[in-house]
Amino acid sequence: MPEVRHRLIGDAMAWEATHILMISPELTFPADSIHRLLSRGRGIVGVNYLRNFISEEFSAYRGEGTVKPDPKSPETEEVDGCAIGMALFCMPVFEILELPYFRHDQVGDTPAFTEDHVYFWNKCKEKEIPCVIDHELSQEIKSLHHGELWH
Repeated sequence: MPEVRHRLIGDAMAWEATHILMISPELTFPADSIHRLLSRGRGIVGVNYLRNFISEEFSAYRGEGTVKPDPKSPETEEVDGCAIGMALFCMPVFEILELPYFRHDQVGDTPAFTEDHVYFWNKCKEKEIPCVIDHELSQEIKSLHHGELWH
């Protein structure tokens, strides 16, 4: 996945795009999602979706736990990171960060590796680029793998 993301970012830079929208194919979303994400006016804004319906693991996280959607939450919220299932990036973000943007890192001496977005959000944190999730749009995102069959 990191290679695909890097190629996509490189192509967007070559096209002189202002933004890039990354979407995982298993997500369903409203047709106006890109307009809603753009309206937030943030460097990076993503959505918080259910990744595992059995353990109720969501894509956004703070510390060691996931951030559960709450209808009482503000429209947007800064978190430590989120999976890149659906996220809109302003291209200048990639001018601030150095390559590689995404990478899998080994977890200690174990055979496990981190997901590529963990590396990305750590780099963003070093440069004080916040991870923002759109709670309002997140309420309408469904995953074909986990929740869509029950909606």
